Amino acid sequence: MAKEKFELAFLAGGLLLDVLANRLRRDPATPREAVGAAMFTLDQAFEERRRHLAHPRSVADQIDVIKAELCSDKPKKLVLEAYLDELAVRSASDVELSEAVGRLRAAVRDWQG
Repeated sequence: MAKEKFELAFLAGGLLLDVLANRLRRDPATPREAVGAAMFTLDQAFEERRRHLAHPRSVADQIDVIKAELCSDKPKKLVLEAYLDELAVRSASDVELSEAVGRLRAAVRDWQG
């Protein structure tokens, strides 16, 4: 009896992990969701590449400024572009991070029109 319960719990755990890993993922449905996904990807890339940057604190600060502007009531297009330009300069030494910044820039442009 105990072995059957263990097998059942093990199978249920496996199904839950499958749902979390695969079935809950979806492509962004709106331009705003695309910005959120690009920001998430940028955060992940930064955390992975942090040790390769000359000034990781300045990059982190710039990412925080961009997040704050994106979360404001009315994000300003020119301000976001300037913040993204500055982040591109600060992260230019790392290819992966630069690509993530480019994807965020494209998503922001699509969202803001």
